[in-house]
Amino acid sequence: MDEQPLSGQWALVTGASKGIGFGIAQRLVGAGANVVLVARNVEALDDARLRLENAAGAGQELVVRSVDTSDRDSIVDLFDWVRADLPGLNVFVANAGSGAVVPFLELTAEDWDATIGLNLTGTFHCMQQAARVMTTMDADTNRSIIAVSSIRGLGIRPGLAHYASSKAALNQLVRMAAYELGPQAIRVNALSPGVTLTPLAEQNLSVLEERLDDIPMGRPGSIDDMAAAALFLAGPDSRFVTGANLVVDGGESLY
Repeated sequence: MDEQPLSGQWALVTGASKGIGFGIAQRLVGAGANVVLVARNVEALDDARLRLENAAGAGQELVVRSVDTSDRDSIVDLFDWVRADLPGLNVFVANAGSGAVVPFLELTAEDWDATIGLNLTGTFHCMQQAARVMTTMDADTNRSIIAVSSIRGLGIRPGLAHYASSKAALNQLVRMAAYELGPQAIRVNALSPGVTLTPLAEQNLSVLEERLDDIPMGRPGSIDDMAAAALFLAGPDSRFVTGANLVVDGGESLY
C-alpha cells in the first residue's frame, strides 16, 4: 500500500484552521499532498500552518488563504488565485460550515440565511469553482471533491431545522454534481460525521456524554476517524466511488 498516495498532488481544504478541517488537512499532508488551508481567521491559519510544517516532507508546500466562504466574491477571488498560481487541483474539501441549536419557533430569518449561505450556497460556489478547475486537467489525474455534511441531514434532532436542512440539501447537491461530473472522471462525495470530539465539543462535555447513549459503539468519533475517511475519498482507493455519502458515526444514524 502506498504510504503517500497523494504525493505531488494539490489539495485545498476550507475551514482548515481547526477541528475536523484541520484534521483532514493534516492527514492529506501525511499522504504527501501540497495543501492550501482556507479559513477566515488569519492568526488561526498561521498557527495551523506552523503545526503542519512538522509533518510535511521536503518539497511539500503549505499555503494559507484567508477567505469568507459565505461570500461569493471571496470564493471567486480564491479560485482565480488557484488558476493563476497552482498547477492544478486534485482534491477539494468543502468543510467550512456552522450551526447552532435554535428552537423552530425562535429561528430568525437571519439565522436561516446565514446557515444556508455558508453551509449550502457557499459550498455550492466552492464546489462549482473547484470542478471548473478540475475539468482543465488531464482525465487520468486524481480529481476528488468532498463535501463535509452531517448525519443531521439524515434524521431529526430538535432545534436544528436550519442546519439539518442545509446538510440534507447538500447531500442532494453532491449526488447531482457526481452524476453530471462523472463522465469527466471527477468524483464527488459527501462525508457525514456523527458526534465528534472536537475542541468545540470538549467545551460542552455534559451534552456530549448525554449523546453517547445514542451511539451503538459507545463513544464519540475522533477527528482522526473523520480524517481517515476523508483521505479514502480523496485518494486513488476511491477511484470508482462517486455520489456516495460516507457516514462515520459509530452507528448513531441507524435508528
